[in-house]
Amino acid sequence: MIAQQINSSQLLTATVHPSRNHGMLSLPALAVVLLLGLAATPAQAQSGRLSIQQLGDALTSYGKNTVTQNGRTFYTVECGNRNWKSSVYVSLSPNGNVIWMAIDTAQLPSQTSAATLANMLKKNSDLGPMFFSLDGSWVRLSYPLANADMSEAKVKAYVALLVNTAVDTMPLWKPRTGGTGN
Repeated sequence: MIAQQINSSQLLTATVHPSRNHGMLSLPALAVVLLLGLAATPAQAQSGRLSIQQLGDALTSYGKNTVTQNGRTFYTVECGNRNWKSSVYVSLSPNGNVIWMAIDTAQLPSQTSAATLANMLKKNSDLGPMFFSLDGSWVRLSYPLANADMSEAKVKAYVALLVNTAVDTMPLWKPRTGGTGN
């Protein structure tokens, strides 16, 4: 999907900034690209692409909390597995193409070992497209999802998968375990 965006950007860039030899063809080419892009938009909306409102509606059964900061809306839901609970943050990318889900799993101690951090980074290759990152001293598990062919049931399944993955990887990020997990 990223490759498609890059290719589209390159196409538009080539059209907007034509070489001297093809200057006369660039305006019609730009018009065709724009018309094709506009024609595809309604089909995407009908093929399971969720708006921010629809995404929120899919999270209602969790007792979602709606947050608006700097003009952007996102949702938080309390989820857990076994004895562990946390807030899952759910939002849409600015262009609406990606649904972002994230959990701040734990705050790392100030003296976190390099081995603990390295183990989390190594685990990223197994988890992809989920990944660990740091936000200050907090360990975050993020899950970017293509906003296509989505439904309420799929959103709930992805939230459950994120929470279950956080619990399954707890030996990596939970401070008292020392990050010795696989």
